[in-house]
Amino acid sequence: MERLTFHVSSDRGPRQLTVSSRAAAPPRPSRPSRLAKVTHQVAAAVRERYDWDYLWMIAFTAVLFFRPQDHIPALAALHLAELTAVAGLGAMAARRMASGQPLAHINPEVIGVLALGAVIVFTIPFSFWPGGSLALFSDVYVKIILIFALMMSTITTPRRLSQMTWLIILICGYLSMRGIFDYVRGVNLMEGDRLRGAVGGFMENPNDLAMNLIVFMAPTLMIVLRDRRLFRRLVAAALVLVMAVAIVLTKSRAGFIGIGAMGLVVVYYAMRERPAIVFALLLAGLVATPIMPTSFWDRMSSITNADEDPTGSRQQRIQLFKQGFQVFVENPITGIGAGQFVNYDGDMMVERWRVTHNVWLQVAAELGIFGFCAFAFLVWRAFSACFAARHAIRGPTRRNPNALVTTLTPAEEQIIDMNAKGMLAGLVGWLVCALFASVAFNWTFYYVFALAVAGRDIARERRTAPVAAKTPAVDAVPAVPYQRRAFSA
Repeated sequence: MERLTFHVSSDRGPRQLTVSSRAAAPPRPSRPSRLAKVTHQVAAAVRERYDWDYLWMIAFTAVLFFRPQDHIPALAALHLAELTAVAGLGAMAARRMASGQPLAHINPEVIGVLALGAVIVFTIPFSFWPGGSLALFSDVYVKIILIFALMMSTITTPRRLSQMTWLIILICGYLSMRGIFDYVRGVNLMEGDRLRGAVGGFMENPNDLAMNLIVFMAPTLMIVLRDRRLFRRLVAAALVLVMAVAIVLTKSRAGFIGIGAMGLVVVYYAMRERPAIVFALLLAGLVATPIMPTSFWDRMSSITNADEDPTGSRQQRIQLFKQGFQVFVENPITGIGAGQFVNYDGDMMVERWRVTHNVWLQVAAELGIFGFCAFAFLVWRAFSACFAARHAIRGPTRRNPNALVTTLTPAEEQIIDMNAKGMLAGLVGWLVCALFASVAFNWTFYYVFALAVAGRDIARERRTAPVAAKTPAVDAVPAVPYQRRAFSA
């Protein structure tokens, strides 16, 4: 009777109730299928396709840092840097137009670099030597704008980011070994026993060489601390050693302070992950201290003791700081023109034919307050990009459970993390060294800037909202149909 009244068979009823109870429970997370894994691998292979603009970007970087024309003078007539840059820009424009994209990837950092260039152009009519400022813009800064935009449009995957960093690190390692060899032979020295760069350009001066090696030693140290492959860590450790020796041979006082500041950032991160390596590095430093040249410590002591500076450069720099500030006060809006402090012959100029030896005074005196603000914006964006990249790969936390997650693999997240920490430490080293150098229009900062921003953009573009398992409501569970029938005997 119960069966006829409720129109439910005794053998099917329990099954229907069981199915209904299962439907009310949240679905179990399913493992990715083989097809999903293959699809991810295919997508990764497509992302890693090496476009011509990226390959030309690699070639330009190699030419810029390695300067083959300094090793083989006959190559100077070929203008390899200009050729590779034009080829890369042309390939980038063709690729992006073919895919319906703008000519270049535009972000706030690209706009900031353009803004600084606009300030240089607008101050040319007020320059102490307009022709000299125009030459600096056309010969140097235009290339910085174009290459920075090219890097933003081509360094779009973690693997490319790692490759670009490794290329620069290897070139710095070679220049360091070449410098050590030159020092042993007693060639390519200045002021008696200070090592100069083995190539010209922005690595020729001992102080500039030390600054570049310090900046790119930072990501090298991060590879030593974080990379999963033992071979790459050993190679990076060897490169750190030769870079450190070359920095000592430059006898750069700014480099001595800069490597200390950079090292503090590296130690901060290393103590949280591999404290044993930190103690090993400190022990190695203590062992190496007694074998450093006496002339090195004599020059470092002149940082605080003017009597230990036979060249008088310490007092000259103090005077140049005063002159730079005075020039800015007298020309606060337009400055005296990009690159013209060395030529300026104002009444307050006691030390003539010299640069400011301070990047902030250089920008303020030559470009005025607007140039100073534009350059400060770039420096701020460089530092903030490092923190933003690490934040982007952090994912949901207890404090921020709704944060986006990335589709990066663990190895790719490690590349982004190492890049952010390495570039942050390198920027700290650059900032300290730049307090004693006029390097506002040198390539070093803009390459570190681009690598930091590229890491942030890659992490942000690979974020997605976390998929939460939805529990169906109880009311949504289909109920067993209830029909009452008349009882029949």
